Amino acid sequence: MHQKELSDNTMTARRLLGRHTLHILPLWVKVGLLAFLTFLVYIIHHTYAYIAPPPLLYLPDHNHSLLSALQKQKAPLNILDYRFIKRYPHPKEGWVRFDVDKKLSREALIRSLNEKPREKTRRIVMYSGDTIEDFVTKAGRQTKLPALAITQHYRQLSPYYDGGIIAGYYRIPYRTTPFAIAYYMTSTSLQRFETWAQKYLGDYDIEEWNHILTIASIIQKETQDPKEMPFISSVIHNRLKKDMKLQLDATLNYGRYSHLMVTPERIKQDKSHYNTYLNKGLPPHPIGSATKEAILAALQPANTDYLYFMLADNGTHNFATTYPEHLANIRWYKTQREKNGTVKP
Repeated sequence: MHQKELSDNTMTARRLLGRHTLHILPLWVKVGLLAFLTFLVYIIHHTYAYIAPPPLLYLPDHNHSLLSALQKQKAPLNILDYRFIKRYPHPKEGWVRFDVDKKLSREALIRSLNEKPREKTRRIVMYSGDTIEDFVTKAGRQTKLPALAITQHYRQLSPYYDGGIIAGYYRIPYRTTPFAIAYYMTSTSLQRFETWAQKYLGDYDIEEWNHILTIASIIQKETQDPKEMPFISSVIHNRLKKDMKLQLDATLNYGRYSHLMVTPERIKQDKSHYNTYLNKGLPPHPIGSATKEAILAALQPANTDYLYFMLADNGTHNFATTYPEHLANIRWYKTQREKNGTVKP
């Protein structure tokens, strides 16, 4: 509450007590009564004051806190409004729309969550391997909303520079807003991140999870086959444990290079922290979005001693424990391609 409102409420409380009553009471009683009456006046004001709701609100299912979800979507509610929420059944999951020019009391807003029809939705996709910039460009074209606004809201809502939205399908209203898109996809992903982190790591730590998302994003760039993902993950984890450079082309598919082929020239010329031929360890951020399968593979790598892998002719990968084994795989691969006439000897 603003200082002026507090002052007004305190003056109202003083008038209710009366000058003579205050004069004969001990100081601690005066302070207590003034505090109580100020709070009472605030409760009355809070109950009957009218507020402007956001244009769109997403209502979660009964397994999630309704008040918390509404607050995160900039609904002007606070803990005192929980008394109104308890009066009504948990509303059905979905999107509801409000007239931004029509103010409501807090109780009327909460009551209307059960009464309002749910908005019709359409599918929006975060493609695996896409960066946030890739996504907002496509989403902006699909919804005819400014991509920059979606990006700005994502940056405010997610602690992850990239990879903060799980690859997959989401449903948003036909008439939506940049904030609604960013909020729904980011909050849905963050909830799942926390669930998986608690299950597999025992706790959800943002810095540690950025590490997991980065590994998952590399796995996603290296393969689309869920069966191979744990083995790719084991190579990454094993090399990190041995303090070896990852030396993976995929890490150079970052930012504006997200969908460009990595050439020997790029490997030599790129001096960024994403060049794992040049630097040890992981890149500073995920290089794109990852599927659930890639994230779980990052959390649970296969139990192997593999340190190398290479792409085979059939789209799968050949794995090796030692460098001589890896060289043998490369020679075999070249021999097969020469036999098939796909390369010159």
